[in-house]
Parts: sequence; C-alpha cells; structure tokens
Amino acid sequence: MKSRDTLLGALHERQHSSGQHWLPPQALAETARQYGLTAAAVKGVATYYSMFSLVPRGRHIIRFCVSPVCRMFGSQDLLEVAAKASGARPGERSADGLFSLEEVQCLGRCAGAPAMMIDDHAYARLTPDRIKELISTIRTEASVAAATLPADAGQYAVDIGPQDGPRIALRFMGLADPADVEQYRKAGGYAGLQRALSLPPDSLVTEFTRAGVRGRGGAGFPAGLKERAAAGSACSDNEECQRYVVCNADEGEPGTFKDRIILESSPQLLIEGIIISAYAVGARRGFIYLRGEYGRAITIMRQALASAYAAGLLGQSILGSDFSFDLELRLGAGSYLCGEELTLIESLEGKRGYPRIKPPFPAESGLWGKPTLVNNVETLASLPWVVEQGGDGYLALGTKSSPGTKVFCLSGDVAKPGYGEWPMGLSLGELLAAGGGCLSSTGRPVEKPLAVLLGGAAGCFVQGDDPALQLDYDALRAAGATLGSGAVIVLGPGRSVWDMLAAIMVFFKHESCGKCVPCRVGTARLAAASVALAASAADGETDEVLHAGLRELVSDAERIAKASLCPLGQSPILALRSAANNLLRYK
Repeated sequence: MKSRDTLLGALHERQHSSGQHWLPPQALAETARQYGLTAAAVKGVATYYSMFSLVPRGRHIIRFCVSPVCRMFGSQDLLEVAAKASGARPGERSADGLFSLEEVQCLGRCAGAPAMMIDDHAYARLTPDRIKELISTIRTEASVAAATLPADAGQYAVDIGPQDGPRIALRFMGLADPADVEQYRKAGGYAGLQRALSLPPDSLVTEFTRAGVRGRGGAGFPAGLKERAAAGSACSDNEECQRYVVCNADEGEPGTFKDRIILESSPQLLIEGIIISAYAVGARRGFIYLRGEYGRAITIMRQALASAYAAGLLGQSILGSDFSFDLELRLGAGSYLCGEELTLIESLEGKRGYPRIKPPFPAESGLWGKPTLVNNVETLASLPWVVEQGGDGYLALGTKSSPGTKVFCLSGDVAKPGYGEWPMGLSLGELLAAGGGCLSSTGRPVEKPLAVLLGGAAGCFVQGDDPALQLDYDALRAAGATLGSGAVIVLGPGRSVWDMLAAIMVFFKHESCGKCVPCRVGTARLAAASVALAASAADGETDEVLHAGLRELVSDAERIAKASLCPLGQSPILALRSAANNLLRYK
C-alpha cells in the first residue's frame, strides 16, 4: 500500500502519461487501489486542484494569467487573442485537440505582466503578435514538444536592488549552475551549516530568537519562537517523537515572485537553511512543498537535491556529524490556499487543501500529528547568514523591531519592475526610485503614483504621495497597512482603483476552497458587487454612490472575516477597508 502523502505526485505522473493531460476513470480507479482509498476519495482530491482534469485536454495547455497585475496590462483582451489563435475557448479544448486554454490567477511573473504558460514554459510581456507567434510555432511543428520553444530568459524580472548593499537571501546570485553543490561551496556556501553542526541545537534556536529573525512569508512571526515551540513539543503518543521541517514554497500571492527567484538562483542556500532548521529542532525528515506552476524552479530544485545527496550534505551523517536528515520535494497542483501552513500540511498528506482550525498549531501538531516547523523560502534562506555572522550582525541591519533584510517585488506602473534586497526600513520613495520611477497607465513618466498596493491581493492600499512611508512590519502596522510578502504593486495615474478592487475580489472568489459558508458565499457576493461598482465607475457614476457601495462592501467583508475559518476569508477586508479610508485621494 502506497503512503497517501505521495498521492498528488502520483496524480501528476498519471496525468502526464495519459497523453491528454487528464485523469481517466481507470487511472483514478487504479490509483485508489494502490493507495487503499475509495474511488470517491481520490476523485475528491483530483477535483480540488486546478492543475488536474477529469476530462481530456489538448496536447498543449495554455495557462493564461488573469491575476490583478496581469489584468492591469490587458490580459483579458489578450486572452481573446489566445483563444482565436489556438481555436480553444477558455476552459475548453480546440477542435483539433492540439490546445486547451485555461485561466489561472497568478503565475509569479508579475514583473513581466501580462504572462502565460505553454505546458511548463512561461512567457512574459505578451503582445498579440507574440501570442500568435508562439501558438503558430506549435501548430506548424506539432511533433515538437513545447519544451523546444525558447522561454523568455529571466521572465523579465530584473534585480533592481543595491548591488553593493548587504545581501542575505540573494547573496549567491549569478552562479553559472546554481544547482551544483561544488559551485555553491566555492562561493562560500555551506559555511553556515558547518558551523551550526559544531554547536548545540538549542544554542541555534537561542541565537535566532536573539537576532529577532521574523518570518518572511507575510505574517512576520518570530522564527525563533516557532523553532523553540517545535523543538519543545512532545508527541501525543508513546512512540519516539518524530519532528518535521516543511518549506512553504507554494508562492501564489499576486505581485509576489521573490521565492521563485531564490528557488531558481539559490536552491542550495535554501537546502542549507532547511538542514540548519532541522538540526536546531531535532527533525530527521523534511519536505519542500513547491507550487506546480513553477516549472523551471521544479527542475532546478530536483537537480539541487540530487547534487546535495551526492555530496553527502543530505542523508546519513551530514558533514561527518551524528546528524542525519532526508529532504524530499513535493509538488502542489494549483491552490492559493495551500500557501497557508496548516492547509499546506493537509495537501502534503495527500488530501484536499482544506484549512484546519487553530489551535493546535503546526509546532504542536502538524504533519501526521507530529511537531512540524513550517517556514517560508526567504525565511529559511536567511538562516545560514545568521549562523555565519551571528545575531549581532543581523541586528545591525534593518530596524529595531524588524531587523535584517527583505526581498521586495515591484510591479505595475514603474519603469523597471523587478526585485531587490534591502535592509528593513527602506522607504517607499527609495523603492520606487530603484524601479526607475513611476509611470502613468499609458507609460508616461510621472512624479507620483495614484496608489500603491502593499502585500498583494491580501494587502492594503497606501497613499501614493507618501514617499517617506517606512517599509517594515511595525511601521506599516502603525500606518494601518501591512508588509505581507513584500509585494509592491504600483497604480499610476489613469488607473482605476475600482478595477483593481474588482480583480482582487474575483481572485478571492476563485481561490476560496468552499469549506465554510461565510467565505464560499461571501467572496462570491464581494466579487459580483465589486465588478458592478467598477462598471459604474467606468460609466461615470457619482462619487457619492460609489462610496456608499464601497462602504457596503466593507461591512460585508467585516462579517465574512469574523466568521471564516482561515485567512482567505479574512483577507478581502484589508484591500476594501484601506481603499475606503484613502478613496478621496484616488481620483
């Protein structure tokens, strides 16, 4: 009997081998037999995730991004171009069976919006001609796999951060083969792990706590407290207490692509950080849960893991020590909600990505009911530096309450959308300047933006004329905003905040898992009402009517947030309330 935690991987493999990117009934039945599950249980998992299909698809799948950022740059109009060129309507297959066209909510290529994927290859900064060219290439060379198509190098995400400033998560950029252990070690990699293994595990937890390392996934929770809780939690049974470390690489927040950059450019740094965390909390097994849409990152991460095992950096007696640790890669299958730690654990166990009620928290009862440390990619990538330089070095960067550095993702109406790493406390004006300044909706340079959305869809609008706004956890909280994942989406003059709100609400409606009624029904109502408001604004409705409609949305969102089981239902209020508080400035 196969272990259920490998179920998603098995479904990926069966779908790929089908030849038509689907899961036939016989494949589901055979999978159910192999796992000792009912057919209904396997079908329930398969129907939950958007990357699986129970009907035949075309030989090539076109996944077109309709996230809030891509919508800003005309993705909905370009979707029609793709439909005509491929002969497939959205959600359908072309008559010749060559293409399927699907809408997806975010591909993590926000700096190159609008974007799409053909099979496992992403293409950014799309134009009608580029879309037609790509589809025509496949149509005229149908025997050639989409893998032969040249993907856009770097996905148009450029490093806009200071090249001579302190770097922690991005310090190993530029390696010719980032997956290769030897190249990474020659550049100084694994020095942190070597030192960590010479220290008592508890001393590492103490140092991370003293350094004030905070999680970089969005919540900013102290990493040291998480580690101490995982290390100190006792198992509920009488068996030897197994602990786990899980890397949350299911990055799906619109406007966010920092983890993809780290995964593709510094996979060994991530592995090193995971091993250090595992040693600190006493874990002997770990998992990287990586979103299924990140094709290039998946390939590189697999190569990096193989290289680390071959070099003896994973497995038994790491670096000649008494510590052994095994690390596995597991793929998601299309669910934004699986970026929440307990929902991720449900998915990792081979189930539908439904949220669990807290408490207990993962550090107490996580994967298979055992103490589990769940951390974000950027968080884990920062730990080797802290071990090497010490807590004092980390505290010397950033602000008192938010020490260290942060990787920010800048997209929208700026001259140079991209990413960079700065000490915490960077001002909004400094970040916008690093992006080459703001643009209007028509691409004309302007002095200041209309508005800025911090933290992605689950974030807050801030005033575009406040360049001194400090970007760190506590300064933004005091200003009524949130740092979130570090996504910064710029709306230039000529944009409509109403349109952006509608795109955000549609996103949450699409990503709601449907488990609880307040979120399932509530996000649908918010989406419909916000789309209607955006249409009214475009038709010239009065501010008085629009403001009244927004206040109703805020009231509805507050009720949804109070009654929902997980953070998804609690997120729409953030964008709506911040827009209402600042609306008079968004003319």
